[in-house]
Parts: sequence; C-alpha cells; structure tokens
Amino acid sequence: MDLAHVVHVVDAPGGPPLMQLVFRARRWKGAPKVLETDKCLAWKWWPPHEPPDRLVSYTRTALAGIAEGRVYSQLGW
Repeated sequence: MDLAHVVHVVDAPGGPPLMQLVFRARRWKGAPKVLETDKCLAWKWWPPHEPPDRLVSYTRTALAGIAEGRVYSQLGW
C-alpha cells in the first residue's frame, strides 16, 4: 500500500477537522466485503475518471487530486 492522497476536511461549519488518508493498493488478493453497512452501500470497482454519482465529497476531492498529480487537498475550510 502506498499513500496516494491526503484530504484535510471540515465537514460542517464549526465541526472538527478530519484527515482522510487515501491509499493505493499495488496488489489485491480476495474479494472486498462491506463491514460497516450503516456507512457503505457496496464495494464496486469504478474507473477513476468515472466515479459514481453517490460519493462522499472527500473521496471525489481525493480522486481529482490524484488525477492532477497532487498529494494534498483541503475541503470545507
């Protein structure tokens, strides 16, 4: 696993800042499984340039940053 991107996030005004660390897997073995069904609808593979419509904002920000060659983004500041 390699660190691909960091997003420094404030989700809501006055809310606590969060750091979202996004990793790139160079190899994968097995099938992904949803373990937090209250937070995740499904595991699916998507082309990086065509993410699904329902996607948390920090993931969309991270994908854009990775595509642009950046390793850090801020969201909500």
